[in-house]
Amino acid sequence: MARARKKSAGESEGRRERLEERSPEERSVTTRQADYLAGLTGVTSERIAGRKLGELDDILRWKIDPSLLLFRRVCGRVVRVEPGTGVLQGVPNATVHVEDTDCSFLGFFPWEGPWIWWWWFWPIFCHREEIATTMTDECGRFCVWIPRWDIDRILRFRLERVCFPEIVKPNLHDFLKEIGPGPFERPPIRVNPNPPDPPPFELPNREVLQQAGAVLGRASIDRLVQFAERRSFGAETGELKALLEEPAFLEDFHPPLTDEALARVEALDLPEPAHAEERKVAKLELADLTPARAIGPFLRCRDIVVAEWEYIVDVPDITFRVTQDVDLDGDEETIYSEGFFDVRWNAGYIPPVTLKASPIARPSPFCDGPAIPCGNKPAIVTVGLMPLASTHHNNGDGCAIRVNRPRPGGLFSNAPVGPAQAPYAGTLQLHGCHHLGGAKHYRLLYEFNGGPQLPFLGLEWYPPRLTGPPWWFHAVPDAQGWYDVLPESELVFPHWLLNWPTWNGSFPNGNYEIRLQLGDASKNPLSPPADVSDPVTLRIDNRAPNGSFDQVRWRVTGGPWEETFAWPFTCIVIHRPKHKDIEVEVTWSAWAAHFRSAYAGAGGCGGGDPTRVGTVATSEHWHENFGDNFVSKSTLWSIPASLPQGSYSFSIHSSSRAFNPAGDGGGPGVNWLTDYDYLYVNPSIGVSVIDS
Repeated sequence: MARARKKSAGESEGRRERLEERSPEERSVTTRQADYLAGLTGVTSERIAGRKLGELDDILRWKIDPSLLLFRRVCGRVVRVEPGTGVLQGVPNATVHVEDTDCSFLGFFPWEGPWIWWWWFWPIFCHREEIATTMTDECGRFCVWIPRWDIDRILRFRLERVCFPEIVKPNLHDFLKEIGPGPFERPPIRVNPNPPDPPPFELPNREVLQQAGAVLGRASIDRLVQFAERRSFGAETGELKALLEEPAFLEDFHPPLTDEALARVEALDLPEPAHAEERKVAKLELADLTPARAIGPFLRCRDIVVAEWEYIVDVPDITFRVTQDVDLDGDEETIYSEGFFDVRWNAGYIPPVTLKASPIARPSPFCDGPAIPCGNKPAIVTVGLMPLASTHHNNGDGCAIRVNRPRPGGLFSNAPVGPAQAPYAGTLQLHGCHHLGGAKHYRLLYEFNGGPQLPFLGLEWYPPRLTGPPWWFHAVPDAQGWYDVLPESELVFPHWLLNWPTWNGSFPNGNYEIRLQLGDASKNPLSPPADVSDPVTLRIDNRAPNGSFDQVRWRVTGGPWEETFAWPFTCIVIHRPKHKDIEVEVTWSAWAAHFRSAYAGAGGCGGGDPTRVGTVATSEHWHENFGDNFVSKSTLWSIPASLPQGSYSFSIHSSSRAFNPAGDGGGPGVNWLTDYDYLYVNPSIGVSVIDS
């Protein structure tokens, strides 16, 4: 395995101090903090600057509101957006620098177009002082204590200025309210005044959410679409609330800077900074007025008229800068900076803040490692983040029993019935108990479909470490499949047994009965009961589902069928009589070894989409029981004369019940009572409509 270099005592102590965060009373008062406190109390800043925060009570007693000498805890997470998927990955072992910041800004308020409800900032010159540091955990999470007077300074400034309380980077909840309707909390029906009923959430419809996703380019919008389609009475809203609190814009959303808008900047009468260095910085940054450097967008103030360009002086904020040893050379590089207006500084509850690191950050793709209750016997306890207990997993057939349950009412039914039968797919992380009995080595043995017992061979991966560099071990087996038992105290996921790529062709679909075996330093099995675990059965199914088009026919609405097209389809052309509405019937099928659901859709060529005729049941199906693995439907679509001639498409979305329990899709948030669309196909067919 790869070994880290030995860190000096000073390095280890410095890292531990950042990770645990010193008691805030031990921090020293900065010059800017001292100036603000001096203005509040009349005590000279020289007497305050450099003193420990814990000493201020004696100096400022009876000169300041006592509550301002307390602290507020602000928590958040440093994440990196995974390219291609938009999934948020936590950034571990990063240093979060908290800074007291005053900046002047140039604000741009577009006058026209789709951007009139948004605005952007450019920092002209800034003053910063570091007031605290802490370190992210294995999931990128952090918390830090902020003096109440620092927060009070920000709140006072904003309350004294029109619309400044609204200057905050919008989250998904803010964005969806703008494009409306929703999301909103419906007023509860009060059965009795104490306590009130919890308010249920309403979300915009599917079409609005999909349009929002197109603008924002976010995978989480797809998860909101799933919530909108399967919301039900009594459903938990914890994951929904977490989604709505995510930043709206994960990718850069640049302002529409036209040549005309840039030309009008020259007419601004900007005040001259007092100091020569500030004048130099202001000049350089104004010369670099590019969209990429803009901060925002922010929700625009709607109750006053704002000029296209505004200069705003000395705006106070508490900002974040994040560093991480990206290249593993011992020095930390900046992965996040200029975090203006990330935090909603409220008088009450301060929501968690999400800091989006640059693409160079080193994320951890695995987070929230499961807690394993270990006794004196080895055990395989979780697959991914899901427990292998009888409440979640059927060890007889090897399937999960909570994910993708049957729905006799159809795809959009709110009433799943009975247990599920969902096999596993993709790369599976097995976690369990192997740090016991003095074990030095371990391996996993499997029987495939009742065959001989074999060890897993050749599977290597890189478990992340809590300390470094390097920030990982290299888990690699010997020729008999034995792995080293790695030091528990140094691992982010101390119970990680195997990283199993079930999809790579080496492991056929079927049932795997797996045991965990422990060995001594010579790789001899330990004595019972510490020798081998009870078997765990996992059914693997990486087969893609299927979808096919069987027949297409059309007619003038209400008339006889004109033409019928059968598979294989080549260049389907419909000659639509002028000024006539027509209907197109598409007969389709979908199936899988473990079929979950399927639905049909239709799209247009820019002038509108075909609309379904008849009930929704003609266009969708969700498996009603474990033997329900095939569906065939005929869906009728209307293409009225008002839609232009051109190309139209019809599609099928067919899904398997198989899933991956790594955590994406909401499983941990709802105790795995959820639906996963992990393996699916989306075939389509084109039809040309020509007016004759």
